[in-house]
Amino acid sequence: MVLPNQFVGAIVGHPSMRAVIASDVPDVTQVVRTDLRAILVRVVAQTGLSQTRTAKLCATDQPTLSKVLSGRSDSVSTDQLLRWLTHLGCRIEITVEAPRVEGSGAIKACFHE
Repeated sequence: MVLPNQFVGAIVGHPSMRAVIASDVPDVTQVVRTDLRAILVRVVAQTGLSQTRTAKLCATDQPTLSKVLSGRSDSVSTDQLLRWLTHLGCRIEITVEAPRVEGSGAIKACFHE
């Protein structure tokens, strides 16, 4: 999977991205989890660490990490993905911006190098 340098995410109502209805919490959660998984894949690739070493750093087992890295992240929560990213040295920041236009909200997970 090739990721843009600065952005991975979904914007509500933007036609070129996956549409997510903000009031539909399961779909929003799935989008965020999918984006975080893609970010995790990128971070693991950039570190050059083996899955075994990465799993140890993330306080999980290699088979679980392997499943997540291969796209089967349903068994891992958003919270767990955030913890793994911090264990790998990522700084996580959640920002909520003031609304600019009514009904134009967005949900995204960003990766900044």
